Amino acid sequence: MSLELPNNRLEFIISQAWAILFAKIVEGTQPINKEASLQLQLAKLMQEIGAAYCIYPNELFVVELETGLGRKSIDITCSLGNTTAAIELKCFRKQSNRAKDLDMYDALKDIQRLDNYDEYEQKYFICIADSSYYAEYKHKGKASSVTTRNGSRYDANTPIVPAWKGKWNVSRDASITLKKELICEWTNKNNWYYWFVKR
Repeated sequence: MSLELPNNRLEFIISQAWAILFAKIVEGTQPINKEASLQLQLAKLMQEIGAAYCIYPNELFVVELETGLGRKSIDITCSLGNTTAAIELKCFRKQSNRAKDLDMYDALKDIQRLDNYDEYEQKYFICIADSSYYAEYKHKGKASSVTTRNGSRYDANTPIVPAWKGKWNVSRDASITLKKELICEWTNKNNWYYWFVKR
């Protein structure tokens, strides 16, 4: 990695902060109960590492939570000098008892949103789960239309149509179209799973 390039340093800051946080979660030294705590702890680590990687005079690392963009907000944004990044997060816990097919839809929807953040040079999606369902389960029925199982692939510019479209009274029934190919690749350790995507 060339330290001269802010782009390289920003990518390193984000990936290292995530690696440290995931290790702490796995070892139980950093409890995470929902997305908000994941967002806070990741931003905190990014701030600490980012400050150390400001090398040149007047160079600053800035991290912000819930940056507004249109009607939505981005979970984390950051910059090193003039290089910017956007990060969307998902945290799926067994204790939440949410509909898992809608969880997977939401994950794909976040990646679609990232693809359209043209204002940012680097874009990341990070999902963590304490259930193997999202990464390893062979999804059937309606869930199969939005599966995030390891190895699942979605082609660019090809609509992902949820199988419940027009059948359920839910707000999440719009088709999802990604600008770039997506392959689901999860990492796991001690019954924790994460999916780290750079767009």
